[in-house]
Amino acid sequence: MKGTQTFDQEKISINVARLKTHGENFEVVIDPEKAIKFRHGEGDIRDALKAEKIFHEAIRGDFAGDEKLKEVFKTDDALKIAEQILKEGSIQINDEYRDKLRNEAKKHFIEILLKNGVDVDTGNPLTATRISNAMTEAKVHLDVFNKVEPQVDEMVAKLRPVLKISFEKKILNIRIPALNAGKLYGTVAHRGKIIDEAWLSDGSWSAKVECVPGAVAMLMDELKSKTHGDVEINIEQTKRR
Repeated sequence: MKGTQTFDQEKISINVARLKTHGENFEVVIDPEKAIKFRHGEGDIRDALKAEKIFHEAIRGDFAGDEKLKEVFKTDDALKIAEQILKEGSIQINDEYRDKLRNEAKKHFIEILLKNGVDVDTGNPLTATRISNAMTEAKVHLDVFNKVEPQVDEMVAKLRPVLKISFEKKILNIRIPALNAGKLYGTVAHRGKIIDEAWLSDGSWSAKVECVPGAVAMLMDELKSKTHGDVEINIEQTKRR
């Protein structure tokens, strides 16, 4: 598979995934958005690649030879090798796209904290500005090539010296009369986790529901609206960590 392939029109914006192994450099030219999705376990490897070729240096069009590929990867199947490069290697992207990913990851992280976190001292919700400022002060940087959710605990641990944050779960006791119980079961299940329930002799439904703070007001308002106020809701306790 010797030869050259140049990317003259893309030299400024070419994006690659790179794996250094056995003293050699191996690269594939990628669509960064689809490559990151593939790394997250979504999509097809073919969609993630701009070319089904393995390079030593893509910008120069320097292909890796079949013999070298078989020696290192035990195959010369470009797709199988590309999968390994994307999963184990590093993704190289231009600054503009990196900034886009960084902003998206930060926004998603802040949304998670707004929904689940409260101020330790007051129990009040946090604000996006306060979280953002704390991230800057604590020099918290998310890995833009991996999903945000698995990084939350580690990032929160780094934030806690400058941000008094606690994760809460609210426990609600809910009783919905028979007229609306059946049709609102799904609403409750969607907004929270039903941890105990009972259908009462009068046809009403009683449940103990665990909710994140950001969902409590929304659930209460929705139930009161759909039942015209004919619902019983009270907050039994708060679980913090």
